[in-house]
Amino acid sequence: MPSVDARDLDRLIERWTRLLADYPAMKRELLEQLSQELLRDVRTEIGGSGTVQGWQERYLGSKNGYVAVRPKAETYQVTGSGKRYAVGYVTNAIEGGHKHRRPRPTNTKGYHYTRGRIYTAAVPGRHFYAKVRMALSGYGQEQLLALAREIAGRWEGSRT
Repeated sequence: MPSVDARDLDRLIERWTRLLADYPAMKRELLEQLSQELLRDVRTEIGGSGTVQGWQERYLGSKNGYVAVRPKAETYQVTGSGKRYAVGYVTNAIEGGHKHRRPRPTNTKGYHYTRGRIYTAAVPGRHFYAKVRMALSGYGQEQLLALAREIAGRWEGSRT
């Protein structure tokens, strides 16, 4: 008389249940690693003295769906005259470029020549976010394969 032993199926379902419970933490760890790399690359691309670099932070999306690097929220830069600018506003102006005031005449005859350091009508953007975004093609492949190996090993029962 043939019989079926359901213990193997029970063990498989138990491993699957544990894997489903552990997967969000595994995914979060992977995204944390990737966000560290992104932040490092953005800061490298920004260069400079470190002020704008320090304004950048990692952001993990809702439900661990994505990671991003962006300017810190609710952080402000105060000018010498006391005017407050959100660091995101300043970072975006550096990223995409911006216009600035036109040179004004400084003598009584009305001749126009540059006063201060203004020589052009606009400052070109640095595009540091765009440069890092374009380099993303190979990002995380090694970490993603490691996660896939971990999942496969746990599914097969070699890791619990």
